[in-house]
Amino acid sequence: MANTHSTQPPTSKDIAHKTSWVVFIIEAILVVFTAPYRRTFKLYTWRPLRDIRAAGNDRKLLISRVKDWKADKYQELQSVQVAASFCAGATLATLSWSKFPNPIWVADALWFSSLICSIWAVICSIQTKSILNDLPSKDELNASLPESELQRMRRVILRYKKSPGINHWLMLFIWQFPSMTMSYAWCTFLSGLTVYISTPFIRREPWSNESKISIAYLSVGIVGLFTYAFSSGFVYAGEKDFERSLASTRVNTDDMEAASANSPASGSPAAEPTQGADNGSAVDHLRSRGLLHGPAEPRSRSDSGRVRRELLY
Repeated sequence: MANTHSTQPPTSKDIAHKTSWVVFIIEAILVVFTAPYRRTFKLYTWRPLRDIRAAGNDRKLLISRVKDWKADKYQELQSVQVAASFCAGATLATLSWSKFPNPIWVADALWFSSLICSIWAVICSIQTKSILNDLPSKDELNASLPESELQRMRRVILRYKKSPGINHWLMLFIWQFPSMTMSYAWCTFLSGLTVYISTPFIRREPWSNESKISIAYLSVGIVGLFTYAFSSGFVYAGEKDFERSLASTRVNTDDMEAASANSPASGSPAAEPTQGADNGSAVDHLRSRGLLHGPAEPRSRSDSGRVRRELLY
C-alpha cells in the first residue's frame, strides 16, 4: 500500500504570518512610490480617508471630518495646479536648449516625462475639484443634513457601502493622483536637468567651461539635496512628537473627565474659586512682567491641531 502524505491545513498562526508579510510588502511599495510626496499623501489623503472610514455611522463626527478634509483638499489641489503649471513652464523653456550639440537622450526623455506629468496634474486636479463640488457645501454640512445626502456623500468619497473593496482603493488612488503627478514632474525635471548639465562628465569630454558649470551646479545641488533631506527628517520627527502629544493630551483629558465624574459633588464648588483665583493671579503676574499681552482666548483642541499642522508645512 502506497504511503500517502496528508497535508495539514494552515493554522491561524501561519495565516497571520503570511498576512503580516503581505502587509509589509505592500507598505514598503507604498513608501517607495509616495516618497516624493509622502507627507502630502499622508495628511491630505491617507489619514483623512482612514478617519472618515472610522467615523462609521456617527453623523456629527463624519460631517466634521468631511468638512475639514474638503477644505484641506481644495487647498492641496490649488497648490498642485500652481506648482504643476510652473513646472510645465520650466520644462518647456529647457526643451529648447541647444547648448550641447549632441546631448544625452535621457535628459530629453526625463523632460518630456516631466511635461506630461505636469499636464496630467493640472487636468486631474480640475477633475478632482469637480468631484468635491458634488459634495454638500460648507453651509450644508451641519446636523440638519439629510440621511440620504449623508450616505451619498460617504459613497462619493469612499466608494463602498459595507467594507472597502477595489473601488475604494481605486478612489484613494484618484484622490492622491494630482499630487503624485506633480511631485513626479518636479523629480523628473530636476533629474533631466542634472543629466543635461553633467553631459561633459558622462561623455568624458576634455576639460572646458561646461565642466566648470557642471561642478558649480552639482555643488549647489548637493547642498540643496542634503538640506532637503535633513529638513524632511526634522519634519518627520516633529510630526511624530505632535502625534504623541495629541495622544497624551487625549489620555489626560479622558482621565480628568473620569476623575470629575467620580468626584463628590460637594467638593466641586469649593475647588472652582480656588482654581480660578490661582489662574487669575498667575495671569496678573505674567502681565505685570510684560510677558503676556491682550486677553487670553480659549482654543479648542481641534483648532490647535490645525494650526500646528499648517506650521509644519
